[in-house]
Amino acid sequence: MALSNLRRIACLLAGAALLAGCAATAAPPAAVGSSAPAAASQNLGVTRYAVGQRPQIPELAGTTLDGSSLNVTSLRGHVVVLNAWASYCEPCRTESPALARVAQQTAALDVRFVGIDEQDRAEPARAFAASAGATYPELVDADGALLGSLRLVPPSAVPSTLVLDRSGRVAARVIGAVDAATLDSLVRALAAEQAPSAAS
Repeated sequence: MALSNLRRIACLLAGAALLAGCAATAAPPAAVGSSAPAAASQNLGVTRYAVGQRPQIPELAGTTLDGSSLNVTSLRGHVVVLNAWASYCEPCRTESPALARVAQQTAALDVRFVGIDEQDRAEPARAFAASAGATYPELVDADGALLGSLRLVPPSAVPSTLVLDRSGRVAARVIGAVDAATLDSLVRALAAEQAPSAAS
């Protein structure tokens, strides 16, 4: 019985460590007005949402690592991959080159990628993005407010990814690192969906 309890505790601690991922030393502020149940928003792995049940995200806008301005709503009509990462995040070192490859391979399908650089320093962040081969825009989230506004993602979940359909709704969520094959499959399936009409 004692051994069984120890195993259970070890599993719980391992799960907690995976969920924490590469959270910053100072946790980002919690989302204001967030009402998503904690259990529903903290499942590790891939969650897919049926067409009629896809949640809308709040407006995401800010300054990118290269000093440009970006509002994610300007990408409506495209499939959009939002990826939260940081240069100090070890799993991101494996994940980011895979994202860069998928971004290049699916650009012709009207797929757009946007990074959300979490509570990072500018120079390491730029160097990290360059080494990964990421040429897409990276929103700077110095205080964690952007990630904190996304109810479907725990504030400390880095890396994490949301895949938006052409209407800007969340079609898939990945908590933790995503591999190239999984991400490629997700975005190609969405790219094949019929584009929304002007009235929708």
